[in-house]
Amino acid sequence: MRKLIFVISFSICAIALSGQQEQLYTQFMFNKQLFNPAYVGNEEVASASILYRDQWNGFSGAPKTQVISFAMPMWNNKLGLGFNVINHSIGFNERLTLEGLYSYRINLGVGTLSLGLQGSVRRYDLDFTDPRLVATQSIELDPTINFDNFSKSIFNFGFGVYYSSNLFYFGAAIPRLGEANLSFDENVGFSEEARHAYLMGGGAFVLSPKWTVRPQLLYKYAIDTPYDIDANLGVTYEEKYTAAMTLRSGGNEGSLMESIDLILAYQYSPQLMFGFAYDYTLSDISRYSNGSIEIMANYRFTVRRNKEEIINPRYF
Repeated sequence: MRKLIFVISFSICAIALSGQQEQLYTQFMFNKQLFNPAYVGNEEVASASILYRDQWNGFSGAPKTQVISFAMPMWNNKLGLGFNVINHSIGFNERLTLEGLYSYRINLGVGTLSLGLQGSVRRYDLDFTDPRLVATQSIELDPTINFDNFSKSIFNFGFGVYYSSNLFYFGAAIPRLGEANLSFDENVGFSEEARHAYLMGGGAFVLSPKWTVRPQLLYKYAIDTPYDIDANLGVTYEEKYTAAMTLRSGGNEGSLMESIDLILAYQYSPQLMFGFAYDYTLSDISRYSNGSIEIMANYRFTVRRNKEEIINPRYF
């Protein structure tokens, strides 16, 4: 009856079925603290990132995400503190997330092991007074629509572990352990915040003084849903220019995968890096979408005096 109502209703049903609720990020290798609190402080300097994602561009009511992140090391790099501010919207459903992150780092000689904790507050808003709601008939004739603005706030907590060396890294995290009730009206039905788990890993293979190859993997899992994998392979030239490609599993039944993603990154200076990603959708939703676009920037506030560190900013 109404395209936008259908999209939102489908999304709400997915929540009730414990589907993937968390937003996607194609440039996960540059934004690890969005998945794992144990990563904060691993860059060994204070840093801030901004990110914008337009999922399924051209699709009415499609998901959009804006992120601001900050992290800093403390106490001789033994502790890390940070936060994420994430605004995610789909149709007339909006979710604002505030996350506080803490990590404790243990030097193992050949690498560093970090243990992380995370606390988060989420506010869900569902606005049935949105003027974008349209109908082939008078919208007031539909008795199932309650013309009101609903909101709900939820606190949650999680943990993560992260190990890194100069050649590889590995991390695992469950950012939100609690399965909070998401229902605005418990008389209609019950839905809950599904628990998501993330595994990530990657390595750096130096081919020459100028060329480095970096394979990386992100595994995402939520109960009662198919697993989701992002397999990425990137090439970096002079630690300044990076080109990478990701194969993302998933999609609808019958599709080989959900998307093929292209990532370009430019280390403008030792402090400032820019990144761009384009997802070419392979599932059936590609009939209505122009793909997905993601833009990010990372700024490092402090640069070590060690010249080698200035030339080679760490993102492991």
